[in-house]
Amino acid sequence: MEGLGTEALPAPRTPESGARTRQTILAAAERMFASNGFHGVSMRQIGAEAGVPTALVSYHFKSKLGLYRAVFKAHADSFTDARIAEFDTFDASGDPKRALRRLIEIFVQPVIEIPAAPGGRNFARLVARETNEPREAERGVVAEFMDPIAWAMLEKLETIFPQADKATIHWAFLFASGALAINHAATGRIERLSNGLCRSESYPEIVDHLVDFIAGGMFSAVESDRARRTP
Repeated sequence: MEGLGTEALPAPRTPESGARTRQTILAAAERMFASNGFHGVSMRQIGAEAGVPTALVSYHFKSKLGLYRAVFKAHADSFTDARIAEFDTFDASGDPKRALRRLIEIFVQPVIEIPAAPGGRNFARLVARETNEPREAERGVVAEFMDPIAWAMLEKLETIFPQADKATIHWAFLFASGALAINHAATGRIERLSNGLCRSESYPEIVDHLVDFIAGGMFSAVESDRARRTP
């Protein structure tokens, strides 16, 4: 087990102290994974950041992968479950453009607002890292916590555009996901390119611009594909 060494295992004194220790470790892990990625930190480093022995990190999470997945699991209610619940009640009938915009708001808004929560910036950066990591399939995080959102949205997109080519819809969703993920990186590039005109903390403004961008791109892609396939 990584980093276990010869440290004695200090068992939590009470359930309450154990829960506090677990939360402290999760917060430290989230910060370090967000900054350095899964392969860039060790269990020992996370323990040092949390101020606890490495053995205690292993006691609570068994392995670095277990800890990594626990960070995402801690956000599952708001990041995954709540959005799927909204997709389940989404009504795709009516004007396609209006329906598409509402669907994209469900997809985008909760994610854009993650950094506004206490400590949320770290998780937003971590999501951006994981969704663009070539080896993400080895950890199963995207498959468990993000793919269900993708499937729910793809199903609704096919309902809004029943005659559209399914491959076009899937590509459009992938490109939309990329636009959403790059915003999370929060590297300061938008501030640099715009000379401070645009700010990565302007969450309501980001939602409006991103929804407009994705909705316009998706609708254009579907209409262009339809025009190409029409004799």
